Amino acid sequence: MKIVVLDDAVDNLNLLKLYVKKSEDEFVFFSNCDEAIAYFKDSSADIFFLDIQMPEMDGFEVLEVIRELPQRDDLFVCALSAFSLDMEADKIKNSSFNDYIQKPILRQNFLDYIESKRK
Repeated sequence: MKIVVLDDAVDNLNLLKLYVKKSEDEFVFFSNCDEAIAYFKDSSADIFFLDIQMPEMDGFEVLEVIRELPQRDDLFVCALSAFSLDMEADKIKNSSFNDYIQKPILRQNFLDYIESKRK
């Protein structure tokens, strides 16, 4: 599977890179919203893990742009959030995100989640 991850925190990206080091899946990592959006203009993925709280654009804004791209409205997008408020969880559930994972993300939970999404 091709999996894209967007998180503005480089430490989070580095941790996830370690988690998937031995994976046979193809991973593409971004820390910049504009670069991730540009990627999806020409490429697709099976899963897009998208951080919610970012300084340039939040995950909801990025998702809105991605969903408007041709042939990207059915992309499986999973929010990554350290939410502590039920309000944010409700906002994710009521958006066009397909699912969410709460941070901190544990290695086995992340790998199991990806495995559960194989078609």
